[in-house]
Amino acid sequence: MRPGPRSKALISAWLDFQPPAQREVAQALRAAVREAEPALDEIIRWGQLVFVWGGAPLLAIAPHRGHVNLQIFNGYLLPPDLGPLEGHGRGTRSYRCRLQQPVDVVQVQMLVAASVARAPSEAGAGLPRDEG
Repeated sequence: MRPGPRSKALISAWLDFQPPAQREVAQALRAAVREAEPALDEIIRWGQLVFVWGGAPLLAIAPHRGHVNLQIFNGYLLPPDLGPLEGHGRGTRSYRCRLQQPVDVVQVQMLVAASVARAPSEAGAGLPRDEG
């Protein structure tokens, strides 16, 4: 597996490339994630800003036309009452942040902390793998 690009300049360029409304929400999400868990690595993968824990993708910021999602790759392991998450089954969960609304920093930090706490101790065990 080839590691993704990790330079701060590339991450800044990715943020700058986003339309203004999405950029504002993505920057607020990124700040909340970084504050909740500074040890997460950041890379650009799959056209998203991905946060890596132990060598495996754990979270991602995915901009869309009318919102920005915080994708939680191990979200199916989180308690259902932790927050309004989209998705079901053994897949990714998403926390949707609407444009023109403030990001709920406390909610994001709780989701990040819960996701990190439930991350496998061995890198990548049980998380989606990057094939390219």
